[in-house]
Amino acid sequence: MTNTMIDQTHVVEAPGILLVDDEANVLSSLRRLFRKLNCTIYIANSGQEGLDILKESAIDVIISDARMPDMAGPEFLAIAAETYPETTRILLTGYADMDAIVDAVNRGKVSHYVEKPWDDERLIALVESALTNTQLKKQNAQLQCVVQEQNKKLKALNDSLEATVKERSSKIIQINENLKENYRNVIDLFAGLLDMRQPKSEIHVPDIVSLVRDMGTRLQMTEKEVDVLQGAAKMRYIGQVCLSDEILKIPYEELTPEQKEEYEQYPMMGSTLLTCVRQLWPMAEVILQHKEYLNGKGFPNGDWEKFISRSAQILTVANDYIELMNGRMLAEPLTHVEALRYLSARVGENYATDIVETLKVVLSTYQLEEPINDQRIWSQQLVPGMVLSRNLENHKGAFLLSKGHVLTAHIIEKLVELEQQSKAEFKFFVIVPEGVTIPEK
Repeated sequence: MTNTMIDQTHVVEAPGILLVDDEANVLSSLRRLFRKLNCTIYIANSGQEGLDILKESAIDVIISDARMPDMAGPEFLAIAAETYPETTRILLTGYADMDAIVDAVNRGKVSHYVEKPWDDERLIALVESALTNTQLKKQNAQLQCVVQEQNKKLKALNDSLEATVKERSSKIIQINENLKENYRNVIDLFAGLLDMRQPKSEIHVPDIVSLVRDMGTRLQMTEKEVDVLQGAAKMRYIGQVCLSDEILKIPYEELTPEQKEEYEQYPMMGSTLLTCVRQLWPMAEVILQHKEYLNGKGFPNGDWEKFISRSAQILTVANDYIELMNGRMLAEPLTHVEALRYLSARVGENYATDIVETLKVVLSTYQLEEPINDQRIWSQQLVPGMVLSRNLENHKGAFLLSKGHVLTAHIIEKLVELEQQSKAEFKFFVIVPEGVTIPEK
């Protein structure tokens, strides 16, 4: 900015002074007087000639005699003031020309008047002051132009920067979304591997991930808390990788004291494994407490109600409901009604009342909605946009994709290839979105 300002001041033209008088000797005297000034001097013998010069040249200061034939000084200055208001106008007048002075002031808006004979030093000081003010005004106008130009460039730069920021922000958001998607896919992968190791049950039970999601939403948990709760539900058994297949096949109630002691450490082991990844710490805390009870008789630490997080209490209720039905807790599996009765009988002791009631409400909606949406189709009938309503397994029971996965054209292509390689048809249970038609087989 500074350099631009200096350059602009250098291109300012030399100031112009217009001398108007019908007497040649007066003009010669004034010209000699102002010759030492760094300016361009113009001479006119009449008012009309002065107006002609004003049309052709840049004039900053006008010095005019008051009494001239044809066009008097006040009349000339009045016209000059109307057409060239930026000029400084000085009237030369005799002592007896008071009427001319008043007329000039009223008509020509003169800046100063000087009596004849003039004082050279005073007149030079007056003109120098006028030229200085004029030059300052010109420089100020030029600087304003520079400022306006710089503001335009700054605005253009800001607009460009804003567009760049928006573009980069959009890329960052997309990268974050991709990271989240990869994170979820990794969680699903581990959940599938853990599920493969769990004893298979012929009894159909609700998907625990959907269960805790709907329970958390009804209990007014935040979106982030629900997301953590779902991840904890998927990974709750990760600590069981350290347990033998023999222990996993036996219901908890029938384990020996030594086996129970070993089994009861799996939440601690799972939590410890997940704390190696900072992003999984919240999930690890929930997994650590998902077998704790309000009365302090759970495991692994025997925490009491006030020390157990709300998320862990929700997962405890949902997980125990599932394990009561699939035979993981008691010697004999319970029915849906029996499992709810078991949980209700231990409200306030093991479980929070509102959480058990919420479980019942959510399960009642499943019983109404799931049979309507869940459809069994073949691989040839898969359409992008369909959602898996159950975990997808191959013909040998190996986990492929988790429930809730949205099928894309790429995924469908890979599943068809895998089915062809296996030489056995897979069982696809899907939810068909509104507007999607199932093709004929």
